[in-house]
Amino acid sequence: MNHFNICPTCMHSNSCVLTTQKDKVWSCSEFDEIGPPQVNLKDMQQPERALELV
Repeated sequence: MNHFNICPTCMHSNSCVLTTQKDKVWSCSEFDEIGPPQVNLKDMQQPERALELV
């Protein structure tokens, strides 16, 4: 296995037609790395809290 191969971490690996020998790819202008899922801050709205008077 080529340790410099970037295909396993590319989000387009399954649909890429660059080459059938993806184990030889070490540079690609279409490379987009798979990263943690993006979180939309609007989806993370906190529920409103009622103020308690003591």
